[in-house]
Amino acid sequence: MKSLAIVSQKGGVGKTTLALNLSYSLARSGYRTLLVDTDPQGAIGHSLAGPDHDGSLARIVERGDHPMSSLLATRLPQFSILPVGQVGPAATPDFFGRLADGTALCRLLNAVASNFDLVVFDTPSGFTGSTIGALKASNWALSPLQSEPIALRTLPQLLEALAQLREGGCNVALLGVVLCMLQQRNDDSLAVAEEAWTRLPPDLVVETTIPRDPQALAASTASVPLGLMSLRRPPPLALVFDRLAAELAPKIGLDLGEEDGPLSLFA
Repeated sequence: MKSLAIVSQKGGVGKTTLALNLSYSLARSGYRTLLVDTDPQGAIGHSLAGPDHDGSLARIVERGDHPMSSLLATRLPQFSILPVGQVGPAATPDFFGRLADGTALCRLLNAVASNFDLVVFDTPSGFTGSTIGALKASNWALSPLQSEPIALRTLPQLLEALAQLREGGCNVALLGVVLCMLQQRNDDSLAVAEEAWTRLPPDLVVETTIPRDPQALAASTASVPLGLMSLRRPPPLALVFDRLAAELAPKIGLDLGEEDGPLSLFA
């Protein structure tokens, strides 16, 4: 099993949209995927309308509930979600403190390892609390890079945070940065993309880019991943996440154990 933390120093860059829709696309590709919300603001929970559910990361941390009994199943058998649960403002510092050293999240990973191919952590913005804990527990970090000028200036903070963690003995590595909210007709947005492609190592910038698209907001309003906006004709943005999943899966180290190539039409 592999683990991936979706992280960013800056808020509002599409982190939860990336975490949810990438996880859904990977699950739809056949990888058993668990999405864990570590943000006390409950971004995943606010984006989805699911059944009443008692299980949560907060209860696992506070009461020792077993992770497998806390998961929220979805209509896609390969895709499960662990919501963060109720963490009030007064309880947030303690919640962050319990997750910051990565121990609790590593225990969670060990408990679900035989049931999943990949665990994806959605995290709060910044590099403290549960974000640091998720990075300590993860094999990989993936960061959305908003295609706006100020976003590129926060990238050194991500690289510094990862370097410090690795110096401290953590094995997390940067899978890459994903250009998000790209506006093809906006010169400033394109300039940020060009700068990222020019200044960063080629293997660090993910080839698939996520455009700014009102369908992302529409899917959040409808409380579904983009791929479930319409089963007959999903929006083009859903197919972008499918391409992203196909690009990242081999880099993460996921393998369905199947030969790729033409299959016989007949059984």
